[in-house]
Amino acid sequence: MKDFSGVSDADNSSMKLNQDVLLVNESKKGILDEDNEKEKRDSLGNEESVDKTACECVRSPRESLDDLFQICSPCAIASGLRNDLAELTTLCLELNVLNSKIKSTSGHVDHTLQQYSPEILACQFLKKYFFLLNLKRAKESIKLSYSNSPSVWDTFIEGLKEMASSNPVYMEMEKGDLPTRLKLLDDEVPFDSPLLVVYATRLYEKFGESALRSLIKFFPSILPSDIIQLCHHHPAEFLAYLDSLVKSRPEDQRSSFLESLLQPESLRLDWLLLAVSLDAPPSTSTMDDEGYPRPHSHLLSWGYSQLILHLIKLPADFITKEKMTDICRSCGFWPGYLILCLELERRREAFTNIVYLNDMSLMEGDNGWIPETVEEWKLLLHLIQSKSTRPAPQESLNGSLSDGPSPINVENVALLLAKAMGPDRAWSLLQECGLALELSEKFTRTCDILRIAEKRQRALIQSMLEKCDRFLWSQQA
Repeated sequence: MKDFSGVSDADNSSMKLNQDVLLVNESKKGILDEDNEKEKRDSLGNEESVDKTACECVRSPRESLDDLFQICSPCAIASGLRNDLAELTTLCLELNVLNSKIKSTSGHVDHTLQQYSPEILACQFLKKYFFLLNLKRAKESIKLSYSNSPSVWDTFIEGLKEMASSNPVYMEMEKGDLPTRLKLLDDEVPFDSPLLVVYATRLYEKFGESALRSLIKFFPSILPSDIIQLCHHHPAEFLAYLDSLVKSRPEDQRSSFLESLLQPESLRLDWLLLAVSLDAPPSTSTMDDEGYPRPHSHLLSWGYSQLILHLIKLPADFITKEKMTDICRSCGFWPGYLILCLELERRREAFTNIVYLNDMSLMEGDNGWIPETVEEWKLLLHLIQSKSTRPAPQESLNGSLSDGPSPINVENVALLLAKAMGPDRAWSLLQECGLALELSEKFTRTCDILRIAEKRQRALIQSMLEKCDRFLWSQQA
């Protein structure tokens, strides 16, 4: 049986903290009542208004607590005790021990807090015990546990603003242009200060995306996880920051640097989906009505193509790679889709889409998709035959198919086949597929040239072997 005594202790301690704060408030309320009674005796003319104010304070002491941050300790606390209370309070936030039953001074259980949502409970907890929290740990806990609850992050930032408002640097940060404020922040605020994020927030509120791009110089004191919370209403601005942060590293270090930022690992899919969704071409330009690629749509410009390629090339488990493949396909990012198909050995699927992209350059060069077996060549030729029966697209990305890359058709693939397998084997395979009659004189001439080249190559190899043989015999003699 698991031991939950630690959590129970934290829960009881949280109850004790709430009781202590309520007792302090009750004592304050009593003092307020005494002052009001004195005022009533001194000024009968104000009797009705004073009684009304006192009555309101008695009825709703919690309302004032919920609206105000407890930035400073309400009383003197010994250093050792304060450290223990800070540890306990921070643990309560980290373990989400926020909805304890609280007994009022009359002995009845106060169920008011229990009916609130976890987000509201967290916000109220932050306001009541802000002066006790370990701010760095609290920030990380909020990012982890309340990543989908912006109100909790906003409440935490409001508390930091309250704390920083008395700081001369905070007041000075309200003046000047962005470079001036950045220099002040760099010179006056320590990089390990928990208040650094609130200064960054003020810059973002004033200067927007340009401020975010400038904050890359404060990494790792300000992390991408901080920025994504800071601009949760404008994810496009976070992506601009992330792209700038990655590009700030040397080219050969960008992939490893990006991998170090992916904590937790689930961020990979979130960031990929964000990158392929923003500053991307319309889906009507990348896919037809049946979901197949439009010709040459892999050449379209994507605002964050480099970031996308870095993300998909990073090591990941099979399931994650499959999900990334689905994301790239659904958004029409064909370069990344083909790379992932190669990694996942989904070659048939890749060849199908390459035929629709209609660009022979995808099958040429060192990184080209060359069929590796006779069966793959047959598949490719069959796909071309099937595609030729479909209505031809009216135009490419540049307006005319003749203006684009070399198309994928029977003759161009046949030439590639002849170069890969030799003219005689290629001719036999084309006859087997019933495509020999579709070839032009260009293919025949090319095959003749290849045969001559093969003969010369064989003759050259034979000559070199004979020379080597004579040399070896001469060495033995």
